[in-house]
Amino acid sequence: ADALFEWIRQSATEAAQEAGANVSLRTVSQSVPFYTQPGPFTELIVAAVTEAFGHAPILSTTGGTSDARYIKDICPVAELGLRNATAHMVDEHAAIEDVRTLARCYEAVLERYFRR
Repeated sequence: ADALFEWIRQSATEAAQEAGANVSLRTVSQSVPFYTQPGPFTELIVAAVTEAFGHAPILSTTGGTSDARYIKDICPVAELGLRNATAHMVDEHAAIEDVRTLARCYEAVLERYFRR
């Protein structure tokens, strides 16, 4: 990404100089990476997933870009949802039982969170 921005900056600067103009560029991004440290919140999530699905989840940061980046500074966050081969595709679909199990999992998370 840095190399691409540098190429754009250099190309724009050269074009501006040829036209007798100045150019100023900067990047603005909301895609700030984050990591939720293991602790009471992640333990709560693990317990709820284990209850609903019958096995403990693997805590991972390989899920891709997360909307949680917008609220990570306000409250604890975790990505929790269905994984399937058609995610974000035109023909995205999931098994009904998977959705029901996920709903039970969300309920278990909320029960544990508000019981604290």
